[in-house]
Amino acid sequence: MACDRNNLIGKNGKLPWDIREDWNYFLKTTYNGILIMGRHCYNEFEEHAKKREVIALSRNPDQHFPYAHKASSLVESLQIAKNLGDNRTIWICGGNNIYKEALPLADRLYLTEIDAEYSGDIYLPAWDKHFTKEISSQTLQTSTTELTFRILSK
Repeated sequence: MACDRNNLIGKNGKLPWDIREDWNYFLKTTYNGILIMGRHCYNEFEEHAKKREVIALSRNPDQHFPYAHKASSLVESLQIAKNLGDNRTIWICGGNNIYKEALPLADRLYLTEIDAEYSGDIYLPAWDKHFTKEISSQTLQTSTTELTFRILSK
């Protein structure tokens, strides 16, 4: 998950920012994993889904995802990920409702904090009661803002 100073994570179904270093960190960190995401996230990620194992969620029976497996719930998507038969890391990539449902189930939280304010309409669900131990924290100064990459556990 990534958020700004006010815990903002989305605007009209997309990320409110375009920070190359944040995007590169996400791509590198999740490489070789199985990515679970909602349809809005998938729409933004579709070009990259060609080279990744992706499970996209939608309750709409007519919804199709050209480069992803489809699931109608988080539980179903986790079962699909298990059935893929390997021990790759499963990454929950948003959106907000999927994050809310996944937080109690997840082992770790990868959180990118962006030291800036953006406008938008979707905010990060409360995570701090689930993840209380910081494993690591690394700060990076970009040309426009400061990013803190945190890894937390329960």
